[in-house]
Amino acid sequence: MPSRPRPLKLRDIFCLGLNAIVGSGIFLFPGLMAAEAGPAAVLAFLVCGALLITVALCYAELGGMFSANGASYLYAREAFGAETGFGVGLITWAASVLSWAAVASMLASHLGYFHPAFSSAAGTKAVAAASILFFAAVNYRGGVPGAWTVNALTAAKILPLAAFVAAGIYRLQPENFRPFFAPEPHFGYAVFLALWTLQGFEVAPVPAGETAEPQRSIPLATVGSLLFAVVFYALIETVAVGVYPGLASSRERPLVDAAAYLLGPWAGGALALAGVVSMTGFLAGEALGAPRYLSALGAQSFKILRLDAVHARFATPHRAIGATAAGAALLSALFDFSRLIDLTNLAIVVQYFFSCAALCVLRIRQPERPRPFRVAWAWLVAPAGCLVSLWLMTRISLMEIVWSAVLLFAGVALKRAADSRVP
Repeated sequence: MPSRPRPLKLRDIFCLGLNAIVGSGIFLFPGLMAAEAGPAAVLAFLVCGALLITVALCYAELGGMFSANGASYLYAREAFGAETGFGVGLITWAASVLSWAAVASMLASHLGYFHPAFSSAAGTKAVAAASILFFAAVNYRGGVPGAWTVNALTAAKILPLAAFVAAGIYRLQPENFRPFFAPEPHFGYAVFLALWTLQGFEVAPVPAGETAEPQRSIPLATVGSLLFAVVFYALIETVAVGVYPGLASSRERPLVDAAAYLLGPWAGGALALAGVVSMTGFLAGEALGAPRYLSALGAQSFKILRLDAVHARFATPHRAIGATAAGAALLSALFDFSRLIDLTNLAIVVQYFFSCAALCVLRIRQPERPRPFRVAWAWLVAPAGCLVSLWLMTRISLMEIVWSAVLLFAGVALKRAADSRVP
């Protein structure tokens, strides 16, 4: 098996994490958050960042300790054993596949803003399948082209949002911030919404096995992408609240409506296009990151399928890429966006909880292991990350938990059946 090169740089991993964070959420949630908390929705992003930084710091230390692909799966396996690690890895991979399929399904509906043909049932399925297969093909040919695509799309979706902030920051209307809290504020729920818009930084450590200087790049990219997004989102919400008095009543395209109110219809169209680019960038990031979960799982389980195999020419986990893309395309054909996104929620929280818990366990079991980045006050930070994760679990419906349990048990059964066939 050819040795795997490490072509990904710090900028690639930073963009991968930032790309995973800046998805469709920031284009959809500002209006809903303003309705729940009033102008105090700006603070919701900052409070959310303070909560999630505890989780990100755990990922930063763990990411610097390991130089292989897998992230949450790898940390759980090292701390809690093969069976627990497999369960976490399977759920994490499933979340990535479901997210990939969900956003691919939503891409057509956003393209429908420009032409109704994309809004048809057939058009939605066709665009979803085509986008999944396209980005799978890009990443099949190598991590560097995939990373270039992610970098370019990350910049392409950040720039219009930055232009919106720059155009509106000097036109804020003070009266739009009074009263600062909504008449019946639900600030906690606004923080909860912000948590979902900011998740994604955990993707940065996934391709550590293909990253140059992973012990340095992974911690910087993980924490840096989250901090950048927190400040950027707070600025976006500030401008949206300050320039558009109808923000709280805008639920479908709040930033598009705010841009059109501020600068005219052309600006609304530009933000609508930015939303399409944002989703496209997310798809590119999932195509790069999601198969690496399955590749890491394949190195320990499902060995008969050789999912960790590396392509002789492109040095990519080509079988994992093909299997992941096929799964995402099938899911996008079978389910609609709301069902797909519901099934991802619990998986995100599970990997947060086990990664924070793994930091505590590994501090005890492997105290001498090199840690290029060490979390200060780890015995406060890591348990706080666990508590944040548990708080999120209380917001998840019983049906999501049932579906996740069914997936986990089915995966474990398949693993045992496949592994029993290995000589």
